[in-house]
Amino acid sequence: MSRPRLRVRWDRVSVLVALVAVLATVVAHTVVVAVRNNLKPAEAKPALVEAAAPVHPAAPAVNRQPTCPRPSPRVVRTAPPVGHGQAGRTQPTVALTFDDGPGPATPEVLNVLQQNGVPATFFVIGQNAAAEPEMLQRIVAAGNVIGDHTWSHHIPSARAGWKASTLTNEIDHTRRVIRDATGRKPCLFRPPGGIVKGAEGVAHAAGLSMILWSVDTRDWAAPPNTRFAPVIQKRAAAGLKQKHPVILLHDGGGNRVATVAALVGIINDYRSHGYQFVTLDKVR
Repeated sequence: MSRPRLRVRWDRVSVLVALVAVLATVVAHTVVVAVRNNLKPAEAKPALVEAAAPVHPAAPAVNRQPTCPRPSPRVVRTAPPVGHGQAGRTQPTVALTFDDGPGPATPEVLNVLQQNGVPATFFVIGQNAAAEPEMLQRIVAAGNVIGDHTWSHHIPSARAGWKASTLTNEIDHTRRVIRDATGRKPCLFRPPGGIVKGAEGVAHAAGLSMILWSVDTRDWAAPPNTRFAPVIQKRAAAGLKQKHPVILLHDGGGNRVATVAALVGIINDYRSHGYQFVTLDKVR
């Protein structure tokens, strides 16, 4: 008996082959897409940007100088007292004052004062101050006080005294220079030559106490060498007979090598007698 022949349905084979081809195409496409995605560089994630702190305008510099006290009703020739010494007695005080600067000797004067822990009061000439604002800043930064000594250091005759309009301009111009350089307006005024006539009303109108001195070392007349230093020191020692002397010295207006050389001796003289060094911004 003969076996039945296997009949191939070519129509169905063709359909199957076509389905396999389609399936292979789909699989290949899927693989290609996956490979491409893996080869792409990772997309950079957006960086987290921290919120910037709000920017506030810089605060203006604070002028820590207290308001000038009411001008003294009198011409001041004594240093202000401070505290009390032993047995409740007022401690003696001394005020060192320097006129006519800033000048070439001012840095040396400041060095000596700082090395000895002594404050002082500087009465500056406006023209000099305008030329050296940095020196005014150094004077104040070291704990010293600046006063007004007019713009030009013009000295009127003692008989005629000061013309109000002239002195007002001299004071105002110098005061602006001091304020612009240091941020502080002066509270003190010393008239050149010690000429008081006509100056008190102008100074008080400007809110300034008028300062003179009780001891004149006449260092402005010293020759330009250190040999005169002992003479200046001896003259300054005259204040040891006073309770609250104000010593007149100069850091400008000429060669002041003798003044600088005498300064340490002056400081030692007063310190050894129990005096406290003060500035004149607390005068009443």
